[in-house]
Amino acid sequence: MKHIFFVAETKGTMETLELRPIEKAKISCARKLFNEISTDNVVYHDVDSYQNLLNVMNSINKEVKHG
Repeated sequence: MKHIFFVAETKGTMETLELRPIEKAKISCARKLFNEISTDNVVYHDVDSYQNLLNVMNSINKEVKHG
């Protein structure tokens, strides 16, 4: 059985010019952390919209069904 957990951080915009430096630093640190903990069983995906999240979820579901 596979479990899917996700962490969502919303900034209201993904335009990097509109993010404060501290927000950019937090995003960078989070990406590094989640890339570090990624394994065959724990996979990190970075998405920038709800639609991209749904696309990732659909691809994971296809892998589970065919894997």
